[in-house]
Amino acid sequence: MEKYSSFSCTCIGASHHARNLICQDYSFEANNENFVFAATADGHGSLQYLRTEKGSEFAVRAAYECAESFVEGIKGAEEVLDDEKKRHSLFEQLWKDIVERWNELTYEDYSQYPFTEEELDRIPERFSYYREMYESGDYADAYGTTLAFAVVTETYAFCMQIGDGTCVSITREGRAEEPVPPDMRCHDNITTSLCQEEAALLGRCAYFAGDDIPAAIFMGTDGIEKSYWDHTQLWDFYKGLSLAFVRNGLDEGFDQLTEFLPELSRMGSGDDVSCAGIYNAELLEACEDELKIASAEEEEPVTVELKPEMLQNMDLPEAGEDSSIEKIDIE
Repeated sequence: MEKYSSFSCTCIGASHHARNLICQDYSFEANNENFVFAATADGHGSLQYLRTEKGSEFAVRAAYECAESFVEGIKGAEEVLDDEKKRHSLFEQLWKDIVERWNELTYEDYSQYPFTEEELDRIPERFSYYREMYESGDYADAYGTTLAFAVVTETYAFCMQIGDGTCVSITREGRAEEPVPPDMRCHDNITTSLCQEEAALLGRCAYFAGDDIPAAIFMGTDGIEKSYWDHTQLWDFYKGLSLAFVRNGLDEGFDQLTEFLPELSRMGSGDDVSCAGIYNAELLEACEDELKIASAEEEEPVTVELKPEMLQNMDLPEAGEDSSIEKIDIE
């Protein structure tokens, strides 16, 4: 679609780089004729999650495939979404389809490439029960991951999520909001996950129609969220990102983001960081003055442009030695 643009960016975490760990995040975007899509996924960092980097990629792939089928399936009958009960049923089925597709993809990978001794030997002794589980054929936890994605069409939009990380929307009036209901089971280093047996029941959703479709919807893995002290600072980051795209265009704004994320990880959480989003430049430009307002305590906006040097003036927590390395799904 012409009015909305999309982007995605993933950066290996500073702590992961220092420990020679692979990046376990994954992000993706697509701008198709009928809809715009963007997604992030965050694989679990603990060593017992042997193929979590594949799990995050499969999560995004499953979401895109199922979202494409969903949009195509109701094309010409979008009014069905006006009925709250029918809409709830349709989105519930969409989420179940995503979980089922993710399980198909992980099973295909496991069947084609069974766990090797080298992989199993990487599991720490204190998590030896994972080795026993994998050797018995119970493989899903090895691919554990979160997922967040958004879809925008001409007449409606929605975002879905499982696990931690944050979806932030920018309204047409320039307000930052978190439209997806929170998951109280996600706290500290614990997150819900696609690898759980009840994953089909753990999806959360936000829906928008008509003039309520936001000017922008952003998704960030928890490596971004944990780099800020509170959600006001996090919202300021996404307001600054919106301004970067409005003032500089998609290409330069994206270049600024790719420069910024490694520094954010280094000075913040230390974790892998992924950011993806969908935005309408005209709508963001119309509320540019509101985007400049950071917080009630700040006379000037904290984030006007996304450049590493702006971090020197931000009150960010430093990455600790074990900062955000382990992700533990709830059993």
